[in-house]
Amino acid sequence: MKRSLLELATYSDESVVKHFPLGMKHTLPLLTALLLASTAVGRATASEFDVDIRPLLERHCFDCHDSYSKEGDLDLSRFTNEEGVMKDRAIWRTVYEKIESHQMPPPDQDSQPLAAQRQELMQWIMDIASRPDVALGVRDPGKPVLRRLTRLEYNNTVRDLFGLSTDVFMFPERLPLAGKSYFQPASGKLLEPVDVKTREYGGKYPALLPLSGLPGDSRAEHGFSNRGDVMNFTPMLLEKYLTLAGEIAQSTELVSRSETFATLLGIEFKVRPVNDSVSNKTESKAVSPAVGVFAPKVPKLPKATGSADNVEARFREEITEAFQEGHGGVFDVGRSVANTTVPGKGAILRIPFGDAGTKTLTINPDQDLWLAPFATADESSGELLFTNKTKNSKVFELTFKVENGDQGESITRLGICVIGRRDQKGTVTLTAKSRSGIEQSVGAEIAEGAIGTTLYSFAAAPNDTITSLVVDGSKFSGDYVLLDDLGFITNGKAIPNAAPPEPVALAEKEPKAKPTSEPVKALPKAAAKPAVERLTAFIERAFRRPATEDERARIQAVFQTARSVGKSEEDAMRAAVQVVLASPSFLYLGDTNDSSGDDPSGDAASRGDTSRSTVQALDDFALASRLSYFLWASAPDEELLAAASAGKLRDAEQLEAQTRRMLKDNKSRELSESFAVQWLRLDQLYTSKPDAELFPAFYAGPQGKNTLHAGQLIEALLLFETVHVEDRSILDFVQADYTWLNPRLAKLYDIDLHQSIDSGPNAEVATTQEVPKKDNADAMWHRVSLKGTPRGGYMTMAAPMTITSLPFRTSPVKRGAWLLETIFNRPPTEPKVAFAIENDTKEAAQQMSIRQKFEAHRNQAACYSCHIRLDPPGFALERFNPVGQWRETDGAQPVDASSEWNGQPFDGPAEFKALIAENPHEFTRGFIEHLLSYAINRRLEVYDMPTVEQIEQAAKADGWKFSRVVTEIAKSFPFTHTRRNR
Repeated sequence: MKRSLLELATYSDESVVKHFPLGMKHTLPLLTALLLASTAVGRATASEFDVDIRPLLERHCFDCHDSYSKEGDLDLSRFTNEEGVMKDRAIWRTVYEKIESHQMPPPDQDSQPLAAQRQELMQWIMDIASRPDVALGVRDPGKPVLRRLTRLEYNNTVRDLFGLSTDVFMFPERLPLAGKSYFQPASGKLLEPVDVKTREYGGKYPALLPLSGLPGDSRAEHGFSNRGDVMNFTPMLLEKYLTLAGEIAQSTELVSRSETFATLLGIEFKVRPVNDSVSNKTESKAVSPAVGVFAPKVPKLPKATGSADNVEARFREEITEAFQEGHGGVFDVGRSVANTTVPGKGAILRIPFGDAGTKTLTINPDQDLWLAPFATADESSGELLFTNKTKNSKVFELTFKVENGDQGESITRLGICVIGRRDQKGTVTLTAKSRSGIEQSVGAEIAEGAIGTTLYSFAAAPNDTITSLVVDGSKFSGDYVLLDDLGFITNGKAIPNAAPPEPVALAEKEPKAKPTSEPVKALPKAAAKPAVERLTAFIERAFRRPATEDERARIQAVFQTARSVGKSEEDAMRAAVQVVLASPSFLYLGDTNDSSGDDPSGDAASRGDTSRSTVQALDDFALASRLSYFLWASAPDEELLAAASAGKLRDAEQLEAQTRRMLKDNKSRELSESFAVQWLRLDQLYTSKPDAELFPAFYAGPQGKNTLHAGQLIEALLLFETVHVEDRSILDFVQADYTWLNPRLAKLYDIDLHQSIDSGPNAEVATTQEVPKKDNADAMWHRVSLKGTPRGGYMTMAAPMTITSLPFRTSPVKRGAWLLETIFNRPPTEPKVAFAIENDTKEAAQQMSIRQKFEAHRNQAACYSCHIRLDPPGFALERFNPVGQWRETDGAQPVDASSEWNGQPFDGPAEFKALIAENPHEFTRGFIEHLLSYAINRRLEVYDMPTVEQIEQAAKADGWKFSRVVTEIAKSFPFTHTRRNR
């Protein structure tokens, strides 16, 4: 409580009321009394330095860190009082870390402080960190950060600005995943098995401008690529941005892919279908374009009693004709949506049909719908079926709607196949509901196996339409009702020679635009807003805030000048768009101050500054941008900007509500693909090249091109996404008793995949899973139990083991450094002397263990103080070979994985992880520091230490939930405030 009161002592009562949690506002009288008491405490603390702190420093630190020795360029003897400490307190964060980790005093030094004395030193440093900054006179939120968008953020921002369903350009930060339909955070569950398709790393994938791009971004040492202090902006880079902005603005493809852009130009939008399985704009909606052939694998189908069609062949012909005329088709589950789960009561399955896919049949299930292969059933077409996701939930309803169709267009004819399944039989009844309230029920006894596949068909009464279909399989013996080939005909106008899109998987190729004989038409004048009004709205959306009068005038002048020299409205608008996309207000993110905001310090008047404070809360629009680029690596959406415009975002409850909403949006995938990938150093994975002769399990396929890189990456991502989507404890990152495996990675781990599924943490769900078909096996990921094994969490995953190894041997030093930096956020210091292992060859690695080879080195006096902290975690992981397989020997020697951590002995990864679990503070603090640094785009300083501690305590009280960590960061002082002075 002491530090909190010291912080509050610098605040006015009014500020305390405004910024303190709502539940504590009524305790203000008590707080006032405590604040008065804390002033006396603060005065008493000032004398403690001479009495208690400096004597400890003299006894244990000055031998190495005085004005004469200055080891590590650090002189602690120059601090004679707390006033001097406060003027240069930045170094004390490092002192705190060295004392806490027992690196200082050096472990081999005879004189060591008592545990109580260490705690007293650390408590004093934390107290120093909590105090108001001497120069500012108030709490320091950190330097204002002005940074440009990273390459990933630029792409995402332009993509979302124009509502594109593909990236703008190709770049390595976009992971080699061909689709993420499984990632649906709004569902609150990752439903297994998960289907994760990959593409070749570095291979082409759909993009608006596949030949364009931007240079890569530098990574901060022990940090992230969005750190403002490591970003450069050279004249050459500026030229790249200008060129790219021009290519986007002048793109002929963009006008047919983006309705936003077409409307801005004042022309009619002619849709160009992009048949990706999951659109970035509507990622929660699976997309599978209609086809024109009904049940081609079953030429002759038995009909359910009461079906509308007496002649099956005629029904097939009518479906094909309707498809060709643009008012019908067949939903045959496409490979691009394989193993997708469409969550019930909210998510939508989209079936494009009609002329170039301009119309869409949407299917909204009232419970989770599963699009998957079944080995015990034969599809009526393709390779996939759709069914209830939850075992035994065999009564569900599908609601239909036609989007972008003719006036009142809806379904008038409907047919569907109920698929027979091996060793299962029983009655299945389907009921079609119409707009007028009429219900038609059709039932059939489904026989076992393929002969049981049956056609159910329905026809609406004249002037009526079918709005939904109820499936009742409660009397069927199986756990699932398998459906295929949903054929539909609408009452829409027939368009001769309509050309619906071909179903194309995103990973295979980018679909080509259909040629059109019609020129692009201008929008009707009555429908189009004035050009200046359209341009102004676009400027403000691109700048993520209201534009200034000067900004609007300058960009509008570009448009007007182009018009005055004879350019068309479309060409003039394109020129203006190029200026917007190359503008500093678009390219840069800054900590905008709120000139009308309250002084959070309450201290301005005491300094004679009654008009402006040195520290201010971010204005709502700057806060919106900071939040959206933190969670989405993209611009704020309309809802977030609306909250900012209403001035509601700085309210703690509203800020938390928006943060939680955004975590449930599919765009929060960037937390794993941007933050987690950088945090865990997974971006280095593809540069690892294990020796193919020593580690053949890493390679497969012709010439060994099918490597385990992608599989190792996916396992790591799935753990992060599980914790995120299911709002699990962040402790899962270091001690999860489960992981995600496909058959190939399970083999590497020597884990029986099917047995582990049956006894896994989700056994009730897992035991219902179908054995995947062989051609899709490695794309299917199952959540498996790790109970009773030494594995669990990132420390024992194959990806970090591979990253931290050499091609032919492990490296305890690299692994130890990875753990210190990544898991604990306490990177080791640079070595004082160069070191190389003698005879470090592939052949020698088979004879002597790596531990034996550098044991002599680590015992040298100049190296011991670093290696005492660096080596133990590296030794703990020696049980894993360079590709993550368990091993008992290294070369010809037994593996020695024993050491000590914080004075406690361990042997092997399981015991080391147990020590971490007993006291998770080292990990939880490190993770929070990493995520906070990523969120505020700068390195953390000594004055951020209290914030980290506050977030850690709040997260601990809430079971370490991931969402609590994120929301507390979003509400924290350094996230929501900035210095006014630059």
